[in-house]
Amino acid sequence: MSRDPLLKVYGHVYPVSRAFYDDLAHACADALPDADDIPVLEKDGDMARISFEGMYFPVDEVLEALARHLEPEHKGKLDVLDMDGWRLTRHVFAGGRINSSSAPLNNVLDYSGH
Repeated sequence: MSRDPLLKVYGHVYPVSRAFYDDLAHACADALPDADDIPVLEKDGDMARISFEGMYFPVDEVLEALARHLEPEHKGKLDVLDMDGWRLTRHVFAGGRINSSSAPLNNVLDYSGH
């Protein structure tokens, strides 16, 4: 019997160097996705993309890796959907900083500006 994943995490950051990407890959290594055949982290040109659904994602470690490398030219975001707690936490990367905010999933359209 399969069950819905507890966490869904989607995001991207660009431009990333090899060292930046490798640090993100190391931070994502302990993720426990529901489907092993889908990579958690992929490189697309100079962009790193994160796509995860499963039991455990090392959010703090990934944010720490991002913080070590973020410069003013980096842009992106990381959305963490906690299906058990029914919340979306969005981490936006801009100006060399990480700005985080959170809202109930019921309010996502209002929260995201749509």
